[in-house]
This record gives sequence, C-alpha cells and structure tokens, in this order.
Amino acid sequence: MNQFASKVATTESSNRASKASAKGKAELIRKPLSALVAAGLIFLMVFGHPQWFGTWPMEILRLFGFLCVFAGVLGRILCTLYIGGRKNRELYQSGIYSFCRNPLYFFSFVGLTGICLLTQSLALTLLACSLFLILYNRVIVSEEHKLLRMFPIEFPIYQKNVPRFWPCGRPQLPSQVLSVDTGIFIRSLTEVLWFLASIIFVEFTIHARAIGLIPSLFSWF
Repeated sequence: MNQFASKVATTESSNRASKASAKGKAELIRKPLSALVAAGLIFLMVFGHPQWFGTWPMEILRLFGFLCVFAGVLGRILCTLYIGGRKNRELYQSGIYSFCRNPLYFFSFVGLTGICLLTQSLALTLLACSLFLILYNRVIVSEEHKLLRMFPIEFPIYQKNVPRFWPCGRPQLPSQVLSVDTGIFIRSLTEVLWFLASIIFVEFTIHARAIGLIPSLFSWF
C-alpha cells in the first residue's frame, strides 16, 4: 500500500514538473526585457539631473528609499525561506504567502521603488514603477495559468482568499520549522546583493555628477 501511494505521489510530482516546465511567452522574455528596461533606466538616472535634488522633501524621500530597499531585501529573503525548494511541487499558502500571492515580486517592487527614490527623481521613480507593474503583470498572469493547471482544486481557493499583488491585511506568520534548499537560499542571497550594490552605484553617481565627472545631459523632476 505504501509503495502504491509512493508511486502515485511520484506520478503527481512528475506531472506537475512537466506542467511547470511549459513557460508562457511573458515568462520567456521577462529577463531579457527586464535587462533592456534596466539599461534604459540606468542611462536616465546617470545623465539626468533632478530639478528638486537636495531639497528637504527629496531628502526625506531619500531616507524612505533606504527603508524600502532594506524592506525589499528582507522580504525577498523571507520569501525564499518559505518557498525555497518547494516551488512547482506544492502550493504554499501560509506565512508570507498569506500576505499576497506574489510576495517575491511585491518585495522586488518595493526594493526597486527604494532605489529610484535614492536618486531623488520623482519622474524616474514613476517611470520605473509603471514599467515594472506593466511587465510583471503579464508574467504573473502567465504564471497563474500554469498554477491553475498544476493545482486545479487548491489554486482557485487560494486565488479567492489572497490578493494577487497588493497585500491586504497582515500576513499569518505562525512559528514553524521550515526545510530550505541551501543552494536556492544562497542563490537568493546573491540576487538581493544587487539591491545593496545599487545603493553604492546610486551614491557614486550622485557624487560623480556633483564634482563634474559625469555630465548632466538633461534636467527633469
């Protein structure tokens, strides 16, 4: 009986893995398109001078930006602790995944917002956030179609009870023991290092522009 149950579980796991391997168009172009958008935003950040740079409202936003970056980093690490090694094998619905259905993307959005606020450019922040939401909305929809095929019973219930992207209410974070794939966790740590490296890059760019190493090609808000 145990052998039969084991075979059934193995078959279900293999079926889910095959369904998970079929990526939609939005998922396939996500990384190259993200890289292209990032390159454009970096150009605007480096050579554009914010008109309100250095004013006290912008300094407050800059401090808020630091908080957003660190919140994004901690949020992404927490997501990996919950889902690391279990993605596409089970539908995780507790912990940070009771906060919203896509907390990894949400905290990436928070981190990106923080990085843009460090530049003290409202125009860059609005542009970057808008492009992120447009691009990743298509990715999320594509991934949800895949999850619906993999978990036809559980996912509609989860979809009904938990918001897609914008959190609603407080997450349920009960005390529990989690098993984590160390390889995935370490890779996640290297990914969040990009957020911290971005802080250094933004600060270097600001000082380089101030001493004339980098020219200001245009001015914007």
